[in-house]
Amino acid sequence: MHTKNQKVTEEAPEDSEQLKVKAREEILETAKKRFELAVEAEASIRKDALDDLKFSAGDQWPSDIKSARDSDRRPSLTINRLPQSIHQLTNDQRQNRPAIKVSPVDDRADIETAKIFQGIIRHIEYSSNADTAYDTAFDSAVRAGFGYFRVITEYCDPKSFEQEIRIKRIRNRFSVYLDPSYQEPDGSDANWGFIVEDISKEDYKAQYPESELASMDDWSTTGDTKPGWSTTESARVAEYFHKELKETKLLLLNDKSVVTKDEFDESVASGIIPEGIAVVSERVSHIPVIKWCKINGVEILEETEWPSKWIPIIPVLGEELDIDGVRTLTGIVRHAKDPQRMYNYWASAETETIALAPRAPFIGVEGQFEGHENQWKTANTKNHAFLEYKPKSIGGQPVGPPQRNVYEPPVQAITQARMMASDDLKATTGIYDAALGNRSNENSGIAIQRRSLQAQTSNFHFIDNLSKSIRHLGRILVDLIPHIYDTDRAVRILGEDGSEEIVRINELFERKGKPVKYDLSTGKYDVTINTGRSFETKRQEAVQSMLDLTKAYPQVAQVAGDLMVRNMDWPGAQDIADRLKKSLPPGLADDKDKKQPIPPEVQAQMGQMNQLIEQLTGKLNEAQDKLDTKSVELESRERIEMAKIQANIEIELAKMGSQEAQILLKQEVAEIQSRLSQLNYDQPFEHESNLEPEMSGAGPAMGQMPPDNQQPTGGSSPGELIGE
Repeated sequence: MHTKNQKVTEEAPEDSEQLKVKAREEILETAKKRFELAVEAEASIRKDALDDLKFSAGDQWPSDIKSARDSDRRPSLTINRLPQSIHQLTNDQRQNRPAIKVSPVDDRADIETAKIFQGIIRHIEYSSNADTAYDTAFDSAVRAGFGYFRVITEYCDPKSFEQEIRIKRIRNRFSVYLDPSYQEPDGSDANWGFIVEDISKEDYKAQYPESELASMDDWSTTGDTKPGWSTTESARVAEYFHKELKETKLLLLNDKSVVTKDEFDESVASGIIPEGIAVVSERVSHIPVIKWCKINGVEILEETEWPSKWIPIIPVLGEELDIDGVRTLTGIVRHAKDPQRMYNYWASAETETIALAPRAPFIGVEGQFEGHENQWKTANTKNHAFLEYKPKSIGGQPVGPPQRNVYEPPVQAITQARMMASDDLKATTGIYDAALGNRSNENSGIAIQRRSLQAQTSNFHFIDNLSKSIRHLGRILVDLIPHIYDTDRAVRILGEDGSEEIVRINELFERKGKPVKYDLSTGKYDVTINTGRSFETKRQEAVQSMLDLTKAYPQVAQVAGDLMVRNMDWPGAQDIADRLKKSLPPGLADDKDKKQPIPPEVQAQMGQMNQLIEQLTGKLNEAQDKLDTKSVELESRERIEMAKIQANIEIELAKMGSQEAQILLKQEVAEIQSRLSQLNYDQPFEHESNLEPEMSGAGPAMGQMPPDNQQPTGGSSPGELIGE
């Protein structure tokens, strides 16, 4: 038993290595079959695209016709008008760049984190020079029908463990072979793809010295067994992306989060699951995993796993057609070839006809040129002072001197045909004179603008396809960023106007005076595309709108001239804007943010005045406090005296039996009551507590009269109170 276990232990590593070798061989064979499938499926597309590309570059005459015309020394002119139409589309795209916008989807995502995603994407685009990648792919789509760009990851610097995401252009569109079965225009559903490169023998051995192919001296046999992958002088190296579906059990927790069973078991084993967390539901899912390897047709040179669920090769398509199951991709060059060829032919014919018009041959009688042959042969190429001939006679009748065979060439008809070819060229490209800046029958600015917009509308599908591709790029970046930026680190984000800011992600830090934490791995985010003019171009457009408004309403320049100049970008614009602002009428200029400096002598006087004001203010406050205290004391004394008088009167009123005397005393009491109401005697004041001893023994309360038959009681007699 021990021996058997020992044998298994010894053979296990060997079996494992054999399984790895077998798996690599299967991957290699599958890759070569898929590559052949892509080559066969796209053969006609690539052939037509290559012809379109050469045609747009100026190779516009069929080789046999051009050879025949060259041998006859006839002109074969190429008046290439296609680049102007192509640049009309590509430069319009550069002025209206699609921008990626990130938005939160579920309740675990938030707007602020979405802005961080968006700022990181802008930084990736800026540091990658992504505009070049977009422009190259779009130009390829307009010319040949398709183009590509890609996403890669690389280390920040040679001494860093942190990686950055980069967007790279693919200059050679024919180096990409994508799964021909994909249906989406952005290639998001592609299952595999290749990016190939042909490397010379010397460069290959320098880059991959450990390769099996590098150790071989003769590559010819390899080229025979692996056609298309290697020759005697070069080898083809391909990056191969392929998608695999990994079966995984997903768990839905009671906090609405979703994790895999492996992740949940690992968290339970490590004890990091919070209390109260339980599994609500579970299901089996097939999660896409992207594998990457580099192959040479013989072996796998490198391999790893791409940390995203999409293949990072993004196509940009022109016009896509499916004709009886056959896919066709075209740009604007495809249908403009015939009008362009016709235009070249009529331009050549017009030139040839006009050039040969003064060189009509001379017609003379045989023998008239005898002895002067050289002069007459060069009569069409040299300016001779005179031409001699021998007089001849036929039937005894003299014949006149040699004459030219005058012929009126149809130059007007040729010119008309050339103009018709030019109109056909405009119709096939959808770009007319107004869009190209030429003068046409439109007179008003609105008519010219509408005709230009008509040209943009006829070719808008090119820009729309680019927007779809960039949206897919945004989804790849949002999916990739949490895997690459997965540690506590500082990142730079860019705003829409180009402003920069350094923020920290995946950790708590203080931003704008508040503690925040941007966890990029939490929540779901979606991507939309905003197509419009960039920030700088919007300023230029705003200036143009202001100038147009000034033409319609000249008074605007008098009240807003500084604002118009301030939005202009030429040197000195800000200085002129400041001067214009100073010349504005009072009340229009807002100088709150720009204060004029105060002279030193004025500052000294202001300091002395402030000191004097502080002294006077202190004395005034002190006097006011004294007056308030005195007023309270006076009011308190008057209240006491009036209360005493009222009490004495009420006592005397009780003693008197005369009705007239009672009426008189009641009148006096009413006057006293009126006086007390003016003094607010029923409102409390801070000194009343000190006056209570003085009020003790004064008899009944104010306003209360004892019964007629009841004498007041107290410590003092009525006479004593009156005497007091």
